[in-house]
Amino acid sequence: MSIKTMNTPFRKLTARFCALLSLIAFNAFAVVPVTVETVTQAPLTSEIEVSGTLYGKDDVTLTAGVSGRLLYVVEPGTLVKSGDTLVRMDTLPLELEKARQQEMLNRAKINLRLYQQELARLQKLAKASSAAASQVDDMQNKHDLALSDIALAKVELKVIDDQLSRATVRAPFDGVISERFKRAGREINRADELVTLLDINNLEVRLYVPVKYLKFLHKGIELPIQAGDLSAPDMTTATVTAVIPSTDPRSQTVEVRALLPNDAEQTWAIGQLVDVAVPLKSKGDVLLVNRDALILRKKGTHIVKIDNDNKALQIPVKVGNGKDKLVEVTPTSNITLNAGDKVAVRGAEQLQTGQEVEVQVKQ
Repeated sequence: MSIKTMNTPFRKLTARFCALLSLIAFNAFAVVPVTVETVTQAPLTSEIEVSGTLYGKDDVTLTAGVSGRLLYVVEPGTLVKSGDTLVRMDTLPLELEKARQQEMLNRAKINLRLYQQELARLQKLAKASSAAASQVDDMQNKHDLALSDIALAKVELKVIDDQLSRATVRAPFDGVISERFKRAGREINRADELVTLLDINNLEVRLYVPVKYLKFLHKGIELPIQAGDLSAPDMTTATVTAVIPSTDPRSQTVEVRALLPNDAEQTWAIGQLVDVAVPLKSKGDVLLVNRDALILRKKGTHIVKIDNDNKALQIPVKVGNGKDKLVEVTPTSNITLNAGDKVAVRGAEQLQTGQEVEVQVKQ
C-alpha cells in the first residue's frame, strides 16, 4: 500500500476533528438568546403548614363543692347558659348543721347577757369591798369567752352557708355538657369530678411549631386555618393569643394558641383537627429572584447576571427560603448583586462568563 493511500483516511479524520473544534469555538462565542427577569428586594413572606387541634378556650371539668349525696346531674349534650344549675346535692345534713349552729349562737348570746349582768354586779360590790377581786376576774374571763363563742358560732354559720352555696353547681359560662362522671343518687367526696363543660363560643386552635421558627411567632399575628378534611371547604383566620416558649425535648416544638372569631362555633367542633398556615416573614429586605434563574451544579448553585452590555456573568449564590416562584439568594463571592439587576431565567444553562446574549421579551 502506498503512502498516499495510507494518509487519505488520516487526512479525512483530521479534517473532521478541525471542523468539530471550529463548531465548538463558534458556539462558545455565538450570541445566545435568553429571557431575563429583574432582581427584587423586599421582605420574604413564606409559610409552613402544621396541624392543630380545636379546644374551647375555657373548657373546664367541674368538681363537687362538698361531700354528700347527688340529687341531680345534668345530662351530656345539654346546652346551658351561664348560671344554669348543673349539679344539685342533698342539703338536708347541712341545713340541720346550720340549725344546730344557730342554736349554739343563741346559747352563747344568752350566756353573754348573764355574764354581763353578773360582771356588772360584782364590779359594784368590789367597789364597796363586798366582793373579792378574784371573783371579778373570773367573771370577766367568762364574759370574754362568751364573746369568743359568739364569734366562732358566726364563723361556723358562714362556713355552712358557703357549703350550702357549693351544694348547687352552676355553669360559669355558656356552653355544652360533654361528659357526666357521676349520676344522681351517688355519695361523693368534694374532690370528685362531676361534669365537663365545653366553651363552644370561644374556640382556640392549639398547634406545635418547630422551635427554629419561634422568632416569627408573636401575639396578634393571624393564622389561616382550614379543616383537616380536604373535602371540607371551611376556612377562617385565627389570631395568636399566646406563644409558650417551652420546648418539648423530643419534638423540639413550642405551643402556640390562636383564638377563632366568635362566629366560628357553628362550623367548627371542639377536638377537630385543622391545617394551620404559619407565616414566616424575614426581618429585613432580602434579594429575590425567580426560581427558574437558579442553575444547579455539583459544585454549587449559581445564577447568570446580564449586564448593560448584554454579557453574561456567573454569580455563585446561597439559596434561602422561598415562596411561590420567588426565592431568596445571597451571593457567595465578591461579585455584587443588587435589586434591579437582570438575571437570565431561560437559556442560561450553558452560558459562560463574558458570553454575549440576546435579551428576548418574555412571552
